[in-house]
Amino acid sequence: MKEHCGGLGRAGEARAFAFPSARENYAADRPIRAEHLRLEVALDFEAREVTGTCSTRLRAVREVGSLSFDAVGLEVEWATVDDARVDFTNSGRHLRLQLSRPLSPEESAEVAIRYRCQPSRGLYFFGPDQGYPDRPLQAWTQGQDEDSRCWFPCLDAPAQRATSEVIATFPAEMTALSNGELVSDKVQGGLRTMHFRLGVPHPPYLVTLAVGELEEASDKSGQTRLRYLFPPGRREDALRCVGRTPEMVAAFEELTAQAYPFGTYSQVFVTEFIFGGMENTSATTLTELLLHDERAHRDFTAEDIVSHELAHQWFGDLLTCRDWAHGWLNEGFATYLEVLWREKSQGVDEADQHRRDCLRFYLEESGQRYVRPIVTRRFDEPIDLFDRHLYDKGALVLHELRRRLGDPLFFKALRRYVELHRGRSVETVDFARTVEETTGRNLDGFFDQYVFAPGHPELKAEVRFEPEEKRVRLRVRQTQKTAEGGWPIFRLPIDVQLWEGRRSTAHHLELVDQDQVFYLPASREPTQLLVDPRRDVLGTLEVDKPLSCWLEELKEAPYALSRSEAAMALARDGSSRAVEALATSLAKDGFWATQAACAKALGKVRTPAAKRALLSHLSLSHPKARRAVMAALGEFKRDEEVAKSLSEVCRRGDESGFVEGEAARSLGKVRAKSALGLLEEVSRRRSFQDAVAAGAIDGMAETMEPEAFARLEPMTRYGQPPYVRRAAVLALGKLAEPAQKKREALEALKELLRDAQLRVQLAAVDAAEALGDRRMVEALESTPFSDGRTRRAAREAARALCEGEPQRKELSALREELDKLKEETRALKERLEGLSTPKAARARKPPAAKRRAVSGRASRRPR
Repeated sequence: MKEHCGGLGRAGEARAFAFPSARENYAADRPIRAEHLRLEVALDFEAREVTGTCSTRLRAVREVGSLSFDAVGLEVEWATVDDARVDFTNSGRHLRLQLSRPLSPEESAEVAIRYRCQPSRGLYFFGPDQGYPDRPLQAWTQGQDEDSRCWFPCLDAPAQRATSEVIATFPAEMTALSNGELVSDKVQGGLRTMHFRLGVPHPPYLVTLAVGELEEASDKSGQTRLRYLFPPGRREDALRCVGRTPEMVAAFEELTAQAYPFGTYSQVFVTEFIFGGMENTSATTLTELLLHDERAHRDFTAEDIVSHELAHQWFGDLLTCRDWAHGWLNEGFATYLEVLWREKSQGVDEADQHRRDCLRFYLEESGQRYVRPIVTRRFDEPIDLFDRHLYDKGALVLHELRRRLGDPLFFKALRRYVELHRGRSVETVDFARTVEETTGRNLDGFFDQYVFAPGHPELKAEVRFEPEEKRVRLRVRQTQKTAEGGWPIFRLPIDVQLWEGRRSTAHHLELVDQDQVFYLPASREPTQLLVDPRRDVLGTLEVDKPLSCWLEELKEAPYALSRSEAAMALARDGSSRAVEALATSLAKDGFWATQAACAKALGKVRTPAAKRALLSHLSLSHPKARRAVMAALGEFKRDEEVAKSLSEVCRRGDESGFVEGEAARSLGKVRAKSALGLLEEVSRRRSFQDAVAAGAIDGMAETMEPEAFARLEPMTRYGQPPYVRRAAVLALGKLAEPAQKKREALEALKELLRDAQLRVQLAAVDAAEALGDRRMVEALESTPFSDGRTRRAAREAARALCEGEPQRKELSALREELDKLKEETRALKERLEGLSTPKAARARKPPAAKRRAVSGRASRRPR
């Protein structure tokens, strides 16, 4: 499972992960084992009701006199055991069947339960309404983590694995997708019945059903048949998303040394899906928000989420975590296979960049929200665990393991793990023991530090050349808190590349102490000294070294991440040499992410020369680099020249909707005069995921103009495009400073917390925290959210408001003061730059075009 839209970050100091209400959670007892599930359901779209019979063949592990099924909100008509009616009690959460005689150990029984429900979770009906008259009529399921029990009675635990059949009846004009192969397809009396069967055992949360008016395309990868289902008329858009699935299947079969295990692999795009994707066994569900046109394809791809859900067919479906505490064995592995797919399909620099994003997401969560062990049993509900620790840190742990073992042993261990545990439930110890048995390495300490304990290394390195001794002194300190309640001293390898001109020497160092010094031979002062050159370390790293090294590394380092790190270091220096080097690399570097880092660095420097460099490169070829330039220009507040250039981009548009939206966002940030009207105009332009409109809405909020609130509030209303609503809701929290506006914002946000759209609810929670008013606490705590993610987010927001409203206001005021100081500093630098020009030169300035040619620093005008 992956949330495509991502969580909304909340600034502030990290707090405890577990709330006081949390308890220790362990896998439930299993006195019975499910062996086969047969689910016959009829869908009534008008009543939004499911009527069905769920038959389960089970086997007793020990003697049992009653059977208990998870069943939330199901109205049960009758139940039979081996065709004989039995008495039952239904608590609304659990269904208990009283047996006429006990089942003996290893004795099997056939249980059938007839029921109906109007599910609020697990299975969702969607159709047109007054707000969205064009919304298609669909029904689809989402079982992870414990929601399958909301639409059929089951033994709803990851460790309960059974073969399955789903027989669904629905209007004849629709089609359906479920797990496994299609056994039969019949139409009678205006109704269609489709029968699916999967012969490989899998858990209840992976049982799926999607029904709607859908078109289909097909493909093959070796012996695996591939099916793609999508809304009518969206074939090309769907193939842009899933077109490389055959290559991915082949890559993951090679990686795991296991053929795709479920026969056919299908992917279906559905409306208003509550995640980005879900890895139902053999039949992945994807949000239709991923479907994109040719314009968006320039700088958007669905390959990360498509590869993630496909990877789950091995890690999550074929091998499944025994309980949710060990969920990283599903999600961390699938996230790392995203990285491995990028490495194979796009090269090392793209893979490193994706892994760097994983590290950034994890560090943001650990710095702003909480720190926890990857494996923890203390939580309120399993969905609490589906965070950046589970996904991103889990993936980075695998990369750390790969660094320690080397590629041959790492991939050998990975293949052995799949071979040994296919078709089984697994815990972390199963993976650890497989690695140990395959490689001969005892990694208990590794797993204790990175998986079962919270935190990560925080490294500070200092590089000094000692010419007399002809050596480099490298001091590395671990600065994470190590007192009682803090994090441990980590034992980890770290790579260093020392360059003397064109000659490089690689050093593999081992950190074992809190403070260590290494001496590296060097006949002369190094031109580059790359500490952790591919940014492999799972943790933070700050390096102090001479400016000359950073300058050379920005220009010549072999890895893009090293060049990007150099760019950010030069931003901290801010000298004219640094700006000149950043401007050169912005224009010439061959990798978009390094160009983007240079743009960001120039935005942080904010000198006249930095501004000229950015304005000279509004037309960089890669849209992601161009977008970074637009974002960096947003740092030049109240700069008329910058505002004019951003306004021109907004008026004429850009090949990329993301670039266009970023230009609008930055135009608002610079607080340009009369920007509000232009931004409102831009907000009406439609694009993929409404990137243009969302950027304009953010820009309108950034202007802090009093009239912006009244213009944005209507955009929050039901019926507006979802991404527009989300952006407008977040804007309310920024704009509600006057008392009257704050009252309006409070009332609007309280109502939006109860909105029908999940992502709007989440945006309202974040806006409530951004608003910083403790009067929102009661609404956050009392609103009956149906989704666990919203419940968790609301509790965190309420806690933050209770603890931090005065600090938030003080921080906001300090930021405003800082912005003013930066502007004054920039103005001073402009004056100093003017004074540094010789008086004669100032008196005899050539015409503008000639002046640029003479200076050698010509500004390239955008085409």
